Amino acid sequence: MPERLVVVEEAFVASGRGVVVAPKIALPRAAPPGTFAVRLRLPDGSERGATASFDVAHIRGPLTPFAMVRLLDCAPGDVPAGTEIWSIDA
Repeated sequence: MPERLVVVEEAFVASGRGVVVAPKIALPRAAPPGTFAVRLRLPDGSERGATASFDVAHIRGPLTPFAMVRLLDCAPGDVPAGTEIWSIDA
């Protein structure tokens, strides 16, 4: 079942390909390895597909692991604040 991963507050260029979006999210389970397809629902109501991966923080101790979503085929202007990023069932 599709799941909303995050509502974008900001998209920015970081080292590596594509853009990283904020806010960071808690991972309820292990992050899928590699890349995966997502659906972007933009604030204007339009939708498009994208390819994503998780940038996972490596944390020790009792803290909940977190990640940021990286969109590999987008630029910051492609992902305005308020965009919803949804998983796609395989």
